[in-house]
Amino acid sequence: MRLKSFRVCAFAGLAAALGALALCGCHQPAAAEVEKDKTGPAPISIAVATAHQQSLDRTAEMQGALFPREHAVMSSEVAGAVAQVAADFGDKVTAGQVMMKINPREYDLRVETAQAALDQERAKLTNSTARYNRAKALRQEGTISPEQFDLMTSQLRVDQADTESAQEALAMARKKLGDTEIKAPFSGSVQKRMVSLGEYVSPGKELYELIATDPIKLRCPMPERFVPLARVGMPVKLTIDAKPGAWYTGKITRIAPALDESSRTLLIEAEVANPDGALKPGFFAHVTMDLGRDRALLVPSLAVLRYAGVARVFIVDGEVVRAREVTTGSVVGDQIEITAGLKEGEHVAVSEVDRLADGTAVIAKEQS
Repeated sequence: MRLKSFRVCAFAGLAAALGALALCGCHQPAAAEVEKDKTGPAPISIAVATAHQQSLDRTAEMQGALFPREHAVMSSEVAGAVAQVAADFGDKVTAGQVMMKINPREYDLRVETAQAALDQERAKLTNSTARYNRAKALRQEGTISPEQFDLMTSQLRVDQADTESAQEALAMARKKLGDTEIKAPFSGSVQKRMVSLGEYVSPGKELYELIATDPIKLRCPMPERFVPLARVGMPVKLTIDAKPGAWYTGKITRIAPALDESSRTLLIEAEVANPDGALKPGFFAHVTMDLGRDRALLVPSLAVLRYAGVARVFIVDGEVVRAREVTTGSVVGDQIEITAGLKEGEHVAVSEVDRLADGTAVIAKEQS
């Protein structure tokens, strides 16, 4: 009995010891798990490429709009009733062509009156000139007094001034008569006619809107990075949605002196030949400009990750990558230009970019 009791006690003690050991094992992690917690997620193997400079033929693509080369709102300079309408909406006119006439009868009479007044003043001047010449001879002989000679001289000067004034009045009357004919200031097309036949117009009344469209003006904003390459005389090409596939050529004629602060672009203006009138003011234009050869910083297109309109690359920084926003430019084959945010010689990830985040551990290998 004593032996059996001892065995039972010994067995119970062994079971308790094993239970305590098992309980300790539940609360202490294995060595492998501790090591895993210390090292974190396994590094991602990535291929990297080096940002490099390369020469390329620089081509800029922009959006622009077309404007008339000349634009004028023609107004009446005299008052009167419209007597003739010689040009209407849509008509083409040449410089100096009469487009409208205002009743000239009143202005004819003014010319006649001014002419009669001038003839009268010229007659008076002729008489005073003759009297002055006689008085001058008599003065030299000493037969008239200085006072009489001065009187003759003064009268001559008055008649000369009156004659000049009459000449100016006649010139003004003739101008007013000429203003009854509304003439085109330049060759172009009638965009709008504002008055009708028989309508009475006052000075300043708008009569026509006239535009010239050959050549036509192109205006478009040039991105800041291309500004140093722009120059007057540089050729441009454009196409319009109304005639897909048809290309038109022109040359830059003007460049704005300063950038637009909000868009960081520079306005340029070009003239484009438009003999058939296919290019209309108001059309939007897709513009292509050959800017010559230039240096560009390129990386593989696979390196750029775009999300919500923002372009990023991942820069290799030791054993991790760092996310960085960049600005992209032209695409050259499988390469893309980086215009801001990256320096030459920096290494960027070109694989697994959709798995990377700022600070991700990586094993980098140069792209083959």
